[in-house]
Amino acid sequence: MTSVREQAIAPLSRADAERLLPALSVGRGSLERRVLRARCLTCVESFDVAWAELSACRGHAKDPLLAARIAVDLIHLAYYLVRWNEVEPLAREAERQAAADPLLLAELRLALALKRTSANEITAALTEARWGEDALAAAPRGRAKDLVSDRLQRQLAHLLAHTGDYLGSEAAADATSRFAVRVGAPWASAWATYTGGFAKWYAGKNDAAVDAFTRAEEGLRSYGTSVWRYTLLCLARARMERGEIATGDRLSRQSAAGAPEDIAHIALLRGEAEVAERILSRAPKGYPADEQFRDFVRAIVKGRRGDPRGAVRLLDEVAKEFESRGMGHWALGASVHAAFNREAVLRGGGNARATQLVRDIALRGGEGFAYYLPDVAAWLGRAAAVEGEARRVARILQTRGDAAVRLAKNDAASAVAASALDEATFYLRAVGLTWREIGVLHEIEKLQLEQTRLERTALAERLGLSPETLRVHITRIRAKLDVGDRRGDAVLLEAALARRPVA
Repeated sequence: MTSVREQAIAPLSRADAERLLPALSVGRGSLERRVLRARCLTCVESFDVAWAELSACRGHAKDPLLAARIAVDLIHLAYYLVRWNEVEPLAREAERQAAADPLLLAELRLALALKRTSANEITAALTEARWGEDALAAAPRGRAKDLVSDRLQRQLAHLLAHTGDYLGSEAAADATSRFAVRVGAPWASAWATYTGGFAKWYAGKNDAAVDAFTRAEEGLRSYGTSVWRYTLLCLARARMERGEIATGDRLSRQSAAGAPEDIAHIALLRGEAEVAERILSRAPKGYPADEQFRDFVRAIVKGRRGDPRGAVRLLDEVAKEFESRGMGHWALGASVHAAFNREAVLRGGGNARATQLVRDIALRGGEGFAYYLPDVAAWLGRAAAVEGEARRVARILQTRGDAAVRLAKNDAASAVAASALDEATFYLRAVGLTWREIGVLHEIEKLQLEQTRLERTALAERLGLSPETLRVHITRIRAKLDVGDRRGDAVLLEAALARRPVA
């Protein structure tokens, strides 16, 4: 039987955490039980509570491996809580103790890779992740090793996608899937499916990406976590890049996720350059390491708003910054948009660069580029219609780009932002509403927009429910939204819309 100490030190899956957490009481207990409980809370994304508990345990552990485990998990939490000033002393603590355990050492390197990734230091992050792989090679075979391998390969898939090594990224994503199968946890499998979609999406293989993101969203939605939110956002953008504007826009609002540059890019995909410019101008100053992403979108907006020269200048600066950080995917995307805008300044000025760019995409194993805009893809494909591998990828870019532009023209006629309730979806799921209960709220919203009043019996018929089932749903919605005895169904919608994020 595994001891509490061994459980406190060993790698944990979300399934492990959900199984163990009910038996780990709040309050006093052995140091090992407190550490184990905090680690379980991390797995279910109670990050603040986990940080507080592990911080309280830090310094009390006499067992070297337990001390290393506390430090390693605090570094992981620093990634989610953006507490980077805490990382260096924690890393020094962990490095002194973790060398005796290859699994802990690998998790330390993974944590430091995440820290580097958050600062967009992709070359350094990749080095940390590779060191993690080296450490893991010394670990004995078993489920614990598979858990850490799954996480390391997942991180490698993301890092390699950022570097523009699309073949390497897809290989790491495939490895993640294999390890997830060995671990045998639905959560790990769904996350691996998302990772595969991410690798395909960065490579410009949008049809395969949409399929993977759709399956991942189905597997992750019951957890209602930040990974589910980000999967929805990725799915939204991938679908919009295919020209599915209305569906993608609805999904992006349901995710309630995305930095200002992400939301501005979605506005660009809708063809709303002015809105994108407004979003970026009103956004508070972000982290310095993220500013080049905003400049990337600002440059695209400049081109769309009639300043292609200004766009080229800014895109060239952004491409150099991305290149210096090892972010080849993004440098390539900035170069494509710079060539597109050069063509607007001087006929033929961008075409000369197009063939070289498409060859680069093809050599990397891709079919697209960063911040995929359909009309830019179509132009790139037409401009690079030459013999060889570049011609194959050029045809793909042109065909998909033209098809997306045509579809977007038709799809744009669909109402965008038709449901304000979409923006509250993540928060409603977080307080426990089921998808059926959210469907009831959507129907109440429609009735309010139509200015129609229905008795409960008629509303139940419209929803395809019995009156008694509808009554149960509404009772539960009332409890979850804490509306108490306030009268009328309109108060449910009011309480739900209050859950929308503040602009």
